[in-house]
Amino acid sequence: MSNLRDYFNEAQDDANDNFFNYDGFEDDNFDFVDDGEEFDGFDGDDDDAFDMATGGGGMGTPTSQPYIVVIKNTSTAVAHPVTILGSYSSLSQTAPNYQNVASISITMGISGITYDEFLYQSMNKPFVCGLTYLQSSTANQVLETLTLIQKDVNGNESQKTLVPTIDPYQQQATIIALKFSYKIDGFTSVVLSALLGGATAKLYFYPAETSSIARTLTGRRAVSGYGNPNIVKSDKVVLSKSAIRALSGGRRR
Repeated sequence: MSNLRDYFNEAQDDANDNFFNYDGFEDDNFDFVDDGEEFDGFDGDDDDAFDMATGGGGMGTPTSQPYIVVIKNTSTAVAHPVTILGSYSSLSQTAPNYQNVASISITMGISGITYDEFLYQSMNKPFVCGLTYLQSSTANQVLETLTLIQKDVNGNESQKTLVPTIDPYQQQATIIALKFSYKIDGFTSVVLSALLGGATAKLYFYPAETSSIARTLTGRRAVSGYGNPNIVKSDKVVLSKSAIRALSGGRRR
């Protein structure tokens, strides 16, 4: 009887892992650009983005820390669209608006780090974004869509629009987490459909993997994975007694 109880406890844990599988035990889902057969820079709604992420970076995996981009609209008029990243073209533009209208200011949310430095790093150290977190104190700003644009030097281009939706069960209406994984490199642009008048929006890009050739100089792999930051709470699936009986073939204890 004890063995049977242990079996169903494990089955319940497995059900939770599979239903809210945001803890990512597989790393082979990041084939963003394949071997030339098709251009597709987006990985999709993949909850396996983060590496061994249960408990925030288990098995020695460091927990993902975000790159924070702050976008401010100093005008009372709506600015649309607003484009960030796209390092290969943005670095030739003038700060702080970087090819956007003059009322836009783009900075980093981490002290001592400039937006230019982030652009340079995204070129030389591309990463897989496993989670995008939007925050703004301005009502309805977080509901503006994000469009991901990726291209290559052959002229191929792909786009994906992310439509933020507030969970009806969440208590805060000023934050949204988008669980969609995608690659960010020098060709990747993120377009915010609109930045409302006087609004400030913060975008948190949580890396699931980063790539750095410099790591190979010390004998390490070029690609490094990161653990789930666990900022999105997962509900727990509880198996009822009838479900347990059904799984056990209808046997009663």
